[in-house]
Amino acid sequence: MAYAIETHQITKIFGDTVANDQINLSVLEGHIHAVLGENGAGKTTLMKILFGEEIPSSGSIEIYGKPTAINNPADALRLSIGFIHQHFTLVNEFTIAQNFSLGIEPRKNLFFSDYQKVNQKVKEILDLLEMPLDLAAPVGKFSVEERQIIEIGKALYRGAQILILDEPTSVLTPQKIQKLLEILKVLKLEGKTILIITHKLEEALAIADEISVLRRGKLVATLPRDQVNREQLIRLMVGDEPLVNVQRTEHTYGDPLVQIKDLCVMTAGSHLVKNVSFDIQKGEIFGLTGVGGNGQAELVEAMVGLRPASQGEIYFFSKNVTNWDIRKRRLAGLAYVPENRITRGAAITLSILDNLVMGHHYLPQFRRGLLLRQNKMADFAKDIVKEYEIVASSLEINAGSLSGGNLQKLIIGREFSLETPFMIVAYPSQGIDIRTTKYVQSEMLRRRDAGCAILLVSGDLDEIFNLSDRIGVMYSGELVAIMRPQETDRLELGQYMVGSRRNQP
Repeated sequence: MAYAIETHQITKIFGDTVANDQINLSVLEGHIHAVLGENGAGKTTLMKILFGEEIPSSGSIEIYGKPTAINNPADALRLSIGFIHQHFTLVNEFTIAQNFSLGIEPRKNLFFSDYQKVNQKVKEILDLLEMPLDLAAPVGKFSVEERQIIEIGKALYRGAQILILDEPTSVLTPQKIQKLLEILKVLKLEGKTILIITHKLEEALAIADEISVLRRGKLVATLPRDQVNREQLIRLMVGDEPLVNVQRTEHTYGDPLVQIKDLCVMTAGSHLVKNVSFDIQKGEIFGLTGVGGNGQAELVEAMVGLRPASQGEIYFFSKNVTNWDIRKRRLAGLAYVPENRITRGAAITLSILDNLVMGHHYLPQFRRGLLLRQNKMADFAKDIVKEYEIVASSLEINAGSLSGGNLQKLIIGREFSLETPFMIVAYPSQGIDIRTTKYVQSEMLRRRDAGCAILLVSGDLDEIFNLSDRIGVMYSGELVAIMRPQETDRLELGQYMVGSRRNQP
C-alpha cells in the first residue's frame, strides 16, 4: 500500500529547544493514523511542518511518494492537505459558505461572489458529514460541536485528501465525541487519509489503523492498533516513570463555604441560567456536567464575576458577593481555571512570566511599596514551570508560542500555586497529557482533603465520577439533578444531560 505522507529525519529547533528530533513518520494512504505524546513531545510542531506553518531545520517530506517542500499553508493546500486546528479559525460573523470560500470565492460577475454555487457544495459536504445546518446563519450561532464539524467541512471544500486534526475532541462532550469519530470513519471510506493528534488513548485505540508515539521530540514507536494496548501506549508515552495514583477517599465535610441561591443569568433577553441553587462544602468537590451550551459557562462566569446575575445571590463564607468585582472575589480566596484558555485564561501576547504572575502581582510577596519584586516573581514562575513540566525555552517568550497543552498547564499552575479556600476548575484535563492530568487530579484531591471547596466543571464523565463528591447536571439553564457518584451511573447521567429525566434539587 502507498504512503500519503513520509517524513525523513525531520528536525525542528527553537533556540535551545529541539522540538522534533530526526523524525521518520510514515502514514498509509486511506488510513486513520493517531499521533500520541505528552505535552511538549513535538506533535503539534510536526503537524505544523506538514501544513507549512513551520519550516523544518533539516529533513525532507514526501507526499504521495513525491519529494516536496512545504514552505507555507498555500503549498499544503495545493498538495490537498487540510489542517483542523485545536482552536477554531472560523470567522464567527460569516456564514458557512463565506467561511468555506474565504479567499477563493467563485465570481458571479465582476462585483459579486457566487454564494449560491458555494452553498450547493456546502450542502453536499454537510450531507456527507450528516450535519444539517442553517446555511444562512453566522457560524458564531452554532455550538462548539457544530463548529468543529464546520472546520472539517471547510478543509473538504478546499479539496483536502489528507486531513490533520489537532486534539479535535478536546472541547466535545462524550456523545459528540462518538459522533465525530463516526464522521472520521465515513471520511476514511471516502478515501481520505486522516492524521489525528490526541491525548485520549481510548479514542486512538477505537479509531486508528496505526498509532505513533512521540516522546521528548523523538518518534519512539509506530504500531498497528491491534498490536498494542492501553498500558503499552502509556509506557511508550511517559517512559518508565510511574504515574501518580489518583483515588478519592471518603471523609467528613465542613460547613458550606459557597452558596448559590436562586441564581438567574440573562443575556439579550434570554435566561441562560434559571433559578439555580446549590452549595459546596469545605472539603468537597462538586462536579458540574452537561452537554455544552446548557448554562454551565454562564453560571461559572456569574460566580467568578465576569457576568452579572439578573436575579439571585452568591455567597462566599456567608458573605453576599453577588455585586463584588473579580478582584475582590479573588482576594477573598477564589482561584479560577477558565474553560477558554485563550480568551479568558491567558494574555497570549505577553510573556510566560507575565502570565504566571497575572492576578498575583498585587500580593504582598511580590511588592515593595509601589514597586514589583521582579526576582521574587521570576522565582515563583520558575517553580511553576518546573512543577508542571511546562516546555518553554525561556520565561520571556510569548505565552502564545506555547502548545495548547502547555498553555493549559501554565494556567492551572498559576491558579493552583496559592492555597486558596475555593476553586472553580473548568475542563482541567482539556488538551493536557496523561501524566499532567493525573498530577492535576491528585492536586485537586489534596486540596479537597485540606478543606478546599472545589467546583469542577467537566464533560469528561470519567473525571466527574472519579473526583466528585456530588454531581450536578445542567440542562437548558437549569440544575436538573444533584446526586452522589455511587448512587448513579453513566446511563442515568446521560439521560439527565439530554433532558429525558429530571430530578430538580
